Amino acid sequence: MIRRGGYRSGVRGLHRIGPVGNLLILAGFLAVGLSASVALKLVALGIILVLVLVSDSAPREFLGHLRFVAIFAGVLFIAQVLSVREGETLFHLGVSITEKGLLSGASMALRFLVILTSSFLFVSVTDPDRLARVLIRIGIPYRYGYVLILALRFVPFFRDELRTVRAAQRIRGIRTSVRSLSGIRRAVRFTFVPVLVSGLMRVDSIAMSMKGRCFGLYPTRTSASPERLRLTDGIAAIGAGVLVTASVFAGRCAWL
Repeated sequence: MIRRGGYRSGVRGLHRIGPVGNLLILAGFLAVGLSASVALKLVALGIILVLVLVSDSAPREFLGHLRFVAIFAGVLFIAQVLSVREGETLFHLGVSITEKGLLSGASMALRFLVILTSSFLFVSVTDPDRLARVLIRIGIPYRYGYVLILALRFVPFFRDELRTVRAAQRIRGIRTSVRSLSGIRRAVRFTFVPVLVSGLMRVDSIAMSMKGRCFGLYPTRTSASPERLRLTDGIAAIGAGVLVTASVFAGRCAWL
């Protein structure tokens, strides 16, 4: 059985909001992430971290999954600082560090962090089954909704399989590295191929199961528990509207 993506069940915070409300909140954070205001993106990132704390999302595990995102955001910041030479020069570190370079680097790094952290939070608090039911209800064919469920569930499956393969490699004394061409070939042979084969076997078993249940035989599909809008979805819509409005005003008023 493939578990439900990065979703973790809970009863606090965003877990009390339905998939529609969480989808609207995600859209609001994406609007802020694409805005030009550094201050607004910093505030949005703080709100995301607060939502992680008040929801049943396991904050330590959540931040652990995002450590590579934070590292890459730091790389983006440094690259922008070193490459942008416009604006007033603040100091020299072999190259000129300008005010616009710092702002550009902070904007790029925060944009990356806001978009990735809000997306990961959405996945961790939204039941993919309920989300698929909502998408089907608004007119998306249920075949595509089921594809979404499979995509969300295969992400942790491949992560778990990778851990299993690496544990087996350590037991057998096999070390893989990607620092050389020979190391890359060993990694493909001893890591990528076993994980891929395991995934293909799981896909084959799912396809056989779907065929045995005549999946796709009918043009429409009913649901035993149809998704309904709740008060919390309305509150989430208001919050998303505030985020979108703030991002629009930030662009027009040229906030920092």
